[in-house]
Amino acid sequence: MEQTLIKTIELSNGLKLDFYDISCKLAGDRWYVGVIARIDIPLIDSLLTNQHLSHYSVEKIRNALGESVCFQQKRERHYIDEREKDDLLNGLMDSFIKRTLNYLSLPDFPDKYVLKEFQAYRKRKTWYQNV
Repeated sequence: MEQTLIKTIELSNGLKLDFYDISCKLAGDRWYVGVIARIDIPLIDSLLTNQHLSHYSVEKIRNALGESVCFQQKRERHYIDEREKDDLLNGLMDSFIKRTLNYLSLPDFPDKYVLKEFQAYRKRKTWYQNV
């Protein structure tokens, strides 16, 4: 699926929120309209030593998750008339911004999200070891 960067927003916590258009033509004048919102959270030392992640070693977190963690959400609609495609794409993006920008901009969003991903990794690892 082709992804085209259509907008970037600098967040107050230092991260960048990128929007990608993933729309494609289905048949005739019908479209799949989709947008992906993505934030790459680099696993820098200052992030990994804050209060939420201080129970784990920096090395352990990086070994599990890599050099960065990706927050990503998709908004999509199917079988959209070609004449409505651009307005709907902008509407999906605007709705996402309106509903989530304040949360994604919080100073502790990056470390809480990294903690969530690290805990999910540990849960998957434990589950697979018991199989």
